[in-house]
Amino acid sequence: MAISRKNLVIDAAPRPGMIFAHASLKKRLDNTFLIGFPLAGSVAGIFWFRSHPIHWVEIVTFAIGYFIVGMGTGVGFHRYFSHKSFETDSWVAYLLGAFGSMSFQSSLLTWVTDHRRHHSHTDNCGDNHSPFVDGHCDHENSLRGLFHAHIGWMFDDVSTDTNIYGRDLVRDPVIQFYARTHYFWPVVSVAVPWAIGYAFGGMTDAWGCFFAACMRTVLFQNSVWAVNSLGHTFGYENYNMANNSKNNRILAILTFGDGYHNNHHRYPRSAFHGMFRHETDLNGLIILGLRKVGLARNILFADGYLGDKRPVLSAEDRDEGTVGAKYRAATGATVSSWKLRPKGQAQP
Repeated sequence: MAISRKNLVIDAAPRPGMIFAHASLKKRLDNTFLIGFPLAGSVAGIFWFRSHPIHWVEIVTFAIGYFIVGMGTGVGFHRYFSHKSFETDSWVAYLLGAFGSMSFQSSLLTWVTDHRRHHSHTDNCGDNHSPFVDGHCDHENSLRGLFHAHIGWMFDDVSTDTNIYGRDLVRDPVIQFYARTHYFWPVVSVAVPWAIGYAFGGMTDAWGCFFAACMRTVLFQNSVWAVNSLGHTFGYENYNMANNSKNNRILAILTFGDGYHNNHHRYPRSAFHGMFRHETDLNGLIILGLRKVGLARNILFADGYLGDKRPVLSAEDRDEGTVGAKYRAATGATVSSWKLRPKGQAQP
């Protein structure tokens, strides 16, 4: 269900780590391309598929492409690079970085620092994409706030200070490589499907796969952005916290588990966001799969007791590390540990 913003006490005091006006033009130009290109391709694709039949190669490349960018964003950008939920080999990190960079989002460096700032000031001044407060710490109404959290924040004049939220990242060769080659990977994201379509069906299927790749990108982009907007407005809570994060099953399906946003804000560094057996978390299962083949280790999991229902993880699966109520961020920035309140009790 939806929870009204009036239940939140919003602190409007300025926060460190926010850069006003500086680099805002580059931010807007970057996002104009990253959003506009696949959107234009999707609109063109609607007209294309009205006059051209959909073949199996378009469907397969759409599905495989969606899985690749979804895993790259959820397992790679989010759980590995942002929160250090597990450790892996260097070549796996490079592969996850490539997959996530193909999603037509901001660079890996920008994505991680933006996400860490969101966790540091969730639904308060300093949160870059809250439905309740904008980049200048002004309160938002419902519709304007949803728009800001979904897409508007990518075109405002506020940027994240890498010196505060990404000091460790500037020394990471993987992240720096993808910062330098950022625009190469969106091209790969649509060029590879085009080449596959050409190989299996000629020029017609090549363009069909290209337009399908654009549509796949737009669907996934909006699924991720909806976690910022709808995921702080509509859904259910397993944990009562000093923010409005929600678990949303539809978004969890579309983002392979990242839609369990309330769980994630309770245990930000947990490799699993689905805490109970009815909360299927494909990204978490992928990380467990990597562990079984020796490619993931030192995995962080949430506390063993997660409520009245049986936890999704066995004791064996939790034996590599736990994440308690208090946690350290993956960066040197100070990140709040949320104070829980009993169900039904109003926020302080």
